Amino acid sequence: MAERKKLGNLLMEAGLIDEFQLETALSHQRNWGGKLGAIIVELEFAREEDIARVISETMGVPYVNLFEPEIPPDVIKLLKADMAKKFDVIPVRKESTNTLVLAMSDPMDIGTMDNVRFITGLTIKPALSMAAEIKDAIRKYYDGETVTRTHPNSFRETAMKSTHLEIVREIPDIATTEWNQQAQQQQDSNSLRQDMANQKTILDALISLLIEKDFFTRDEIAKFIEQKKMGL
Repeated sequence: MAERKKLGNLLMEAGLIDEFQLETALSHQRNWGGKLGAIIVELEFAREEDIARVISETMGVPYVNLFEPEIPPDVIKLLKADMAKKFDVIPVRKESTNTLVLAMSDPMDIGTMDNVRFITGLTIKPALSMAAEIKDAIRKYYDGETVTRTHPNSFRETAMKSTHLEIVREIPDIATTEWNQQAQQQQDSNSLRQDMANQKTILDALISLLIEKDFFTRDEIAKFIEQKKMGL
């Protein structure tokens, strides 16, 4: 049997990431933990849907819908909530008497499959779902939250498309204009905070990689930052 390839190598071969990006993501994982695929998405090296496509096409792992049809409660009960949240997985269905189809964002994560097999006593058959979908499914099936996977159009879009509604003329409204300006400012502020958070994540990953490559030590970088604060 051919050796199973690791996710990072698979994504490199598919041209989604390069060697430096993989090393940066692995360094981030070693220092801060987390799933490699999620880290690559967080660092904006590749999109989650592209990673899922590569895994599905390369490994022949089927994609599974976690919401339609709904997963039966007796299947969900096969894995406790804390374990599903710990490993970021969802039990999908039971095949025969001893096989559990398990939705995973990284079907090559042998460690997680081994852990779930030990916990459930069942043979694990991996299926593919995106990490965001698994998190929503955990909220829905384990936490009892209402999860909406579709995004309805705004009233304006619905009205423009409808043959039963007629927009005679749009008259600017001062209150509406002010509200729109405030909403835009809030959106810009949220985008700025998200950009700053993404930049910090990338900077942390690069610093960790440079430390591992012995360019400098943590003490040296801390001293350098302190000197900058003092204006030296």
